[in-house]
Amino acid sequence: MTWIRENTNRASRFYVTPFLNRNPIPYFPDPIYNHPIMAANKILQKMRNAQPARGVWLGIPSVHSVRLLARLPLDFMIIDMEHAPTSLDNMVAMVAAVGEAGGPQPVVRLSQSSSENIKSALDAGAAGIIAPMVNSGEEAAQVVAWCKLPPIGSRSFGSSYAGLTWGQTPAENAKASNEQVMAAVQVENKLALDHLDDIFSTPNLDMVLVGPLDLSLSLGLDFFSGQPSPILEEALQTILAAGRKYHVPLGIYCPNPEVARKRIAQGFLFVNVIMDTTALVEGVRQAIKVSEA
Repeated sequence: MTWIRENTNRASRFYVTPFLNRNPIPYFPDPIYNHPIMAANKILQKMRNAQPARGVWLGIPSVHSVRLLARLPLDFMIIDMEHAPTSLDNMVAMVAAVGEAGGPQPVVRLSQSSSENIKSALDAGAAGIIAPMVNSGEEAAQVVAWCKLPPIGSRSFGSSYAGLTWGQTPAENAKASNEQVMAAVQVENKLALDHLDDIFSTPNLDMVLVGPLDLSLSLGLDFFSGQPSPILEEALQTILAAGRKYHVPLGIYCPNPEVARKRIAQGFLFVNVIMDTTALVEGVRQAIKVSEA
């Protein structure tokens, strides 16, 4: 095991490098707690004030690209573990990189809803989680319980790292966690449309994110046609109405900034303006076109 010291503009950081794994694992000495990075969940603050939170969806499991993007004026960065090849180690490192940037807040979209997956994300320091494919009030209530500490939920606490995202000691983080952590579920199947009242009335549910692609597929629609679908738009309006009824903010996946602007105008308050893979491919494609003009 070796120790590497690195000076930063916040504090000296030490890295522990196990001999079986040459990827440095950050270890923070006590002074880091005196440098608050995120005192509150600004995603929740914005949505509760009816202000849109804008972010980027991460499908590339790279801490290096995260470090670059985290310096942009974003509110959040979604680390995708469901449809991206993101490992547990990738997720932990990416959450730390976003948190240290001091700008956007790290949110983890789980591979599937489970107590273990939620604990892993929140123990790493994620500002919130998004649980996929939630189709009932019972499933939504279980997600919230796994996210929140007693007496609200059943999440256990023991992480030395969760508070680092917030500039808090473990004790401070334990006291503030229930207010800081965003518990969100995805509505992305026609089965959920029959249970919107049960889902949206779940106590302590912070946000519902619509997955338009899977929702379209479950409704028998061609999401990739590029043509507006009245059936999908009607479903979205029904979901938006449920959000207004129960005062639960809504988010939605957006494939590009034009769609993001449209969804914000409709009332969605949590939108990704682009996905990193799309930005990379389209950026290079455009560069090729310009060079050939």
